[in-house]
Amino acid sequence: MSAIWTGVSGLLSYSQGIASTGNNLANVNTVGYKSSRMLFADMVSSLAGGTSDGSQIGMGVQVGSVAMQTSVGSLVDASSSTDLAIDGERGYFIVKDAVNDKTYYTRAGDFNFEKDGDLVSATGCNVQGWAVDQDAILSAKRNNVILSEVPTTGSVTDIKIKDFTIDPQATGTMEVITNLDSQSSVGTLDSTDPYFTMFKNYNANNESPVADSDYSATIKIYDAEGTAHTATVYYSKTSDESGKEYWEYMVTVPPDEDGSSVTGGTDKAGVLMIGTMTFSAQGVMENQTAFTPSGDPTSLSNWTQANLTSSGVPEFSATFKAASNGSALTAQTVAFKSGLSASGGSWSASSAANAAAIGTKASGNAGFDASATQNAVYCTTNYATSSYTQTTSQDGYAKGEMTATNVDENGVLWGTFTNGQTKALYVLALADFVNPTDLYRNGNNLLSPTEESGKATVGRANSGVLDGIAGNTLESSNVDMATEMVNLIINQRAFQANSKVVTTAEAMMEKALEIKK
Repeated sequence: MSAIWTGVSGLLSYSQGIASTGNNLANVNTVGYKSSRMLFADMVSSLAGGTSDGSQIGMGVQVGSVAMQTSVGSLVDASSSTDLAIDGERGYFIVKDAVNDKTYYTRAGDFNFEKDGDLVSATGCNVQGWAVDQDAILSAKRNNVILSEVPTTGSVTDIKIKDFTIDPQATGTMEVITNLDSQSSVGTLDSTDPYFTMFKNYNANNESPVADSDYSATIKIYDAEGTAHTATVYYSKTSDESGKEYWEYMVTVPPDEDGSSVTGGTDKAGVLMIGTMTFSAQGVMENQTAFTPSGDPTSLSNWTQANLTSSGVPEFSATFKAASNGSALTAQTVAFKSGLSASGGSWSASSAANAAAIGTKASGNAGFDASATQNAVYCTTNYATSSYTQTTSQDGYAKGEMTATNVDENGVLWGTFTNGQTKALYVLALADFVNPTDLYRNGNNLLSPTEESGKATVGRANSGVLDGIAGNTLESSNVDMATEMVNLIINQRAFQANSKVVTTAEAMMEKALEIKK
């Protein structure tokens, strides 16, 4: 009798339904677990005996499909900075098993660093991402380029922090923005070179090399060994033959720290750059000259036009003495930002080729070409208020030890160090699938692509269709206990009903056998 097999098919199918529901309930607290939804389908039917109208009798039920439900589970706060969750349905973390060299995908972001620096999943698989291009970041900073995203280099690889320290970085850019009091009086000027009176009076052999200045600002800059040096920018008011006001400036370091073969050991030791600044009647900076030494620093004719960066900022060369033995370190180039730059990246054709050429004529102070532009945020000013420092900044630092890590919404892994620096180390890679409901479950929260799911498309968090990453957060299982309990009851009742079909069919067979007797 086919009724027995129909009932048996129900018993088999609904026992699997109960198993699926039970598995969902068992994983109600599994990080990143996605519940399964089982759907049933009827089996092939047969023609009803003695009919000619195509009437059919069903042969039972079977499991039609078991699909993974990709809805997002609740996001809960976690104590570890390496606990991560994807804030949306689109995206899977990529991990790699070093033992079998196989790549898997997971929503479980309970990661941690092993003692050798590998970022791994709870099952020991290596989390995948891209290494950050540190050179590109440094170049962008020094050229005032705003990056749309953290640049990376190479292909997707294991995220591994090989060194929990950050090497010292020599200062490559220093910014000193001041207001210079327009009410300051003009002192006694040099008769030959009035615009460089302060420089000509400078003597490194004196206890105070600078005899007099109207204002000075200091900033710590670093050499290649990470040793800090105090750089001082001195300002002194001057004027031209028509009474228009100019300011002379001079960038210096302590004379005994100057290891340059040009200025070191001379009475101009410690002077790195000299120049002038020009302001409008409203106190707005209009132009700037900058000169650096190319020979005997005691002669202004050897102070020639400073090189300009690609963004039009003048730069000087600094050679410091090593803190350990006093030997000269390799010269480092430092861009000096005062708020004005040459957009065209060049000096005016009428600008003086060297400081001596300016003489007593202000016309030699042409400085930048007509494309000079002000910084949109800060620029040195000449307002009628006491001189003060608006802001200072520089990009060098000493060696540091890593104290913490965190991952931002774009998947960038940052390190925080004892020297106050933060550094982008890696960018986590995420994967997306055309049909993620058909991913294959390998256990341990690991998924693999199938023909039905499609191949993985790899990208960054918060790009394209991929969702962002939430740090210090874990994704809970998306199992709905209420729904699963209802399914459990339904499957149980269906199982009972089909068992009744089997027992009823069996009773009918026994009755048929009794007729034979």
